[in-house]
Amino acid sequence: MTGLLDAMSLVLVRTQGPVNLGMVGRLCGNLGVKDLRLVAPKCEINCAETRMFATHSRDLVLNAPVFPDLGAAVTDRTLVIGTSARNRAEEYGRALALSELPAFLAERSATRWALVFGNEADGLNDGEMINCQAWVHLETFGDNTSYNLSHAVGISLYHVATANAAPPAEAEPSANRDSIDRLFAYWLASLERFQYFRRTERARFAPQLKRLFNRLDLSDHDVQVLWGMLAQFNYFSFGQRGLPERETVLRMLAEASAREDEQPQ
Repeated sequence: MTGLLDAMSLVLVRTQGPVNLGMVGRLCGNLGVKDLRLVAPKCEINCAETRMFATHSRDLVLNAPVFPDLGAAVTDRTLVIGTSARNRAEEYGRALALSELPAFLAERSATRWALVFGNEADGLNDGEMINCQAWVHLETFGDNTSYNLSHAVGISLYHVATANAAPPAEAEPSANRDSIDRLFAYWLASLERFQYFRRTERARFAPQLKRLFNRLDLSDHDVQVLWGMLAQFNYFSFGQRGLPERETVLRMLAEASAREDEQPQ
């Protein structure tokens, strides 16, 4: 079954090995993945090793869009699934076994979703995980507790491609992450405007609010309703709605991720 992969963006974050990058490109060609995205790669993309191991998928790899951070790479996605070689706290979204992933995608009516793999050495950091609404841990059965990046991608994609997935739930499609991030920034700016942060720091509170928004499956209509109510509160209290500029949204998201990176691992 290729439907789930047709709707998927494969995102590699801070990839350091050109061989891994090339092998992942080849896997995309094997399984029909058309959307490969790179976030701040640490290796050279167009090099002999990448081209050799990508074989017939060289163009896909060499033309893959490159983003400065994970948040920027998934703004058009409605659901972002991270991966982790170690168990994470539940606050980073629902923990999924790989076998549970197809049913979860159906439950969330995921029409545009992303599967994210981190750096070979340290995986996804906490500031990157905060952009995910769920995460998958691949079980190992030997002494090695983590898979090579290209192996992890191959196992995951093949399982999704061959799963007997349930049909998507009949629900209004989820809003994309850009809409939800804008709502998050508007909410945070409004709380500051209403002097909510007299007893707590905005930088300390922001990651908690971001994780709350990650747990909610909001449709476009839900976002509009929450936005409209908040706009009315602002207008009634201040005579203007105080809509945040795009630069403000990006700054608040960066602050939330940076604060998350400061937490103990």
